[in-house]
Amino acid sequence: MKPEALARLREIASDPYGRLANLRKKKRIIGSTLADVPEELIHAAGLHPFLILGTNEPISHSAALLPDNSCSLARSNLELVVGYQADFFDGFILSQVCDTTQHLCDIWKRKYSDRYFENFLAPRQVARPSARDWYAQECRRLRAELGKYTGREITDDDLWRSFRLYNENRSLLRRLYDIKREAPAMMTNRKFFDVVKATFFMDKEEHSRLLQEVLQWAEAEKGRFEGQDGYFQVITAGIVVEPPNIYDMIDEVKGNIVGDNLCTASRYIYHDVEVSGDPAEALADRHIGKPNFSPINDNVERIYTNLLDLYREKGAEAMFYIHIKYCESQDYDLPDIKVKMREEGIPFLELETEYQTTHLAQMKTRLQAFCESVIGRA
Repeated sequence: MKPEALARLREIASDPYGRLANLRKKKRIIGSTLADVPEELIHAAGLHPFLILGTNEPISHSAALLPDNSCSLARSNLELVVGYQADFFDGFILSQVCDTTQHLCDIWKRKYSDRYFENFLAPRQVARPSARDWYAQECRRLRAELGKYTGREITDDDLWRSFRLYNENRSLLRRLYDIKREAPAMMTNRKFFDVVKATFFMDKEEHSRLLQEVLQWAEAEKGRFEGQDGYFQVITAGIVVEPPNIYDMIDEVKGNIVGDNLCTASRYIYHDVEVSGDPAEALADRHIGKPNFSPINDNVERIYTNLLDLYREKGAEAMFYIHIKYCESQDYDLPDIKVKMREEGIPFLELETEYQTTHLAQMKTRLQAFCESVIGRA
């Protein structure tokens, strides 16, 4: 029998805004965008960080502010706030990771001049020696600005407490990912990634408490489900998987996701913050240690070598690349990735999607045909 905690986490992942309404009675809510804003700083300031992950609802407002060929993620993020959920947020911290998000920051700041707002300028060329210092300085600046906004100093002890809390939550998610790999019949892709998604919206203490209940059930029951019979192991690459029905389609063909480089999964949960030394330096080390997902990097080979290493480490049989329509970073990455995967003989399928995709029949057919013809799964 599945625990109520799992059902609760999945419910919040599918509709987080009811939960936000309750949280807002206790704390001010600060929305941030992917992928590099340190949530721990927001939490240490006594605020509730909320990851803005867009909406699958139709675009009706942001089309007047961003062109139709802008990244689906950027347009959807703006649509979420402008068209649907602006009242939930007390402020915003936006990370500039490409030209589109740079323009998005400018639009957002003008649109919500009455709210707290910060641009977070994370370095993209993380292989450069100066990148670590740059990120640490941005963290110090953001710490000071958040202190001004809340009217109180953010102490090192505040930060250490937040670091420990977030590290514990990531550790629990890593344990659940290990179980999901071993027992895909018990923990489907959709269920696991819904649990991960819920952590971006919830109070971390509550998420960890529910997650511990799920883990107790999973560890007790996994022995009845362990084994890969009928399943094949797959790596999922990209930034986000939207709409989440894509996970359902991978479940239907019995693909077991054993590794990924998604900003909303492994890029988030596999990198802790050291609870010692200078807090800004510790946050910088975490940022620099993450896998590369942007083409703007001194070591351009990291675009595909990280994926190759992950594929081999996990013993995968195929790789699915989730391509957000009009994402300029992914548009730069894909040609090099495709060439390298072809050279290495790795079964590789690109699935182009956007947040407002509602008809998935064609994608489902492509996925099924790939599994049958390329990797021999009927």
